[in-house]
Amino acid sequence: NSEQWRSLAEHAAEKGLVFLSSPFSVEAVHLLDSLGVPAWKIGSGEINNPLLFKALALTGKPILLSTGMSSWKEVRAAVEKIKEYGNSFAVMQCTSKYPTPLSDAGLNIIDEYRNSFNVPVGLSDHSGTIFPSLAAMARGADIIEVHVAFHRAMFGPDVSSSVTIEELSLITEARDAFFE
Repeated sequence: NSEQWRSLAEHAAEKGLVFLSSPFSVEAVHLLDSLGVPAWKIGSGEINNPLLFKALALTGKPILLSTGMSSWKEVRAAVEKIKEYGNSFAVMQCTSKYPTPLSDAGLNIIDEYRNSFNVPVGLSDHSGTIFPSLAAMARGADIIEVHVAFHRAMFGPDVSSSVTIEELSLITEARDAFFE
């Protein structure tokens, strides 16, 4: 319910975190917009959802476009649509395998997105390790997204594709030491 979402947004703000959520419906866009999310992430499964695109774009907020389930043709069409609306945006390489084998991380695609679209680029990683994030930063990625679990013994569908809190700290330490 909306009160639970508001509570999450307030908790994130109290902790100094940016509150983001990937909406999967126009109704969710309106709810999240009312909570003041500063940007949108379009999950790779929604890249062909024109109603969602329009609702997000009309807010004027930046868009993070995840591409994991998309062909090059679909990515190009989505980029063109976002450009038509005039929102600032970034394109994130994503491999929709959970967990993603390291050999399938597709880090070379980050360079192709940068060269093709001339926008900020990133990696949405589901490997459950720190290595793709570190390699993506070394390749000049502007954004890194990972799933996080408190520990590997937890139950849930994302645990095997998540880094731990300690591993997230390693990623942010590397960012701070080498890339800031």
